[in-house]
Amino acid sequence: MKLTALKRKSFIRLKDGLLGLLILVALILLAIRFQKTGNPQQEINLNQFKPEAGYLAPRFTLRNLKGNLEGLDDHAGKVIVVNFWATWCAPCVEEMPSFETLYRRFRSQGLTVLAVSLDKEGSSKVQEFVDKHKLSFPVLLDSEGVAEKLYPSFTIPFTYVIDKQGRVAARVDGAKDWQSPETFKAVEYLLTQ
Repeated sequence: MKLTALKRKSFIRLKDGLLGLLILVALILLAIRFQKTGNPQQEINLNQFKPEAGYLAPRFTLRNLKGNLEGLDDHAGKVIVVNFWATWCAPCVEEMPSFETLYRRFRSQGLTVLAVSLDKEGSSKVQEFVDKHKLSFPVLLDSEGVAEKLYPSFTIPFTYVIDKQGRVAARVDGAKDWQSPETFKAVEYLLTQ
């Protein structure tokens, strides 16, 4: 009798241990899957339009300073730096010359800068700013907040870098020195992809 009871207890321990191990493995697999997707029930679909790294950049079309419609699709196949800014924003004003340097250095290699103005007063103040700072890249007017809704932010300026395949490569909140050696290396890398 004693022998049978010992066999049962060791079988139960083995069974409990195996069950615990299986539960542990299942939890690890779920954690890995959740870490990759953020949701264990949903796989990542990078072919969605989202303002997040890896996803397709949401498309928009706005009026430029000449009154013509222009948007991301007009620059397909290029690396696009989309900067959201305003004439009244001191950090925006400070970083604009570095955008001009970046644009002039890499435009012949397939880079464009799209400066999306969030000014609500109209184009005259924006045009005056562009003329004063001798900006040569396209400036788009988002006075109705169309692009701003697609790319929401709590800061200004904020910038998205979009690769040649139309995917968000990076987002930068706040002003940055766009003519730094590190930025040039990153842009050169994106232009070769």
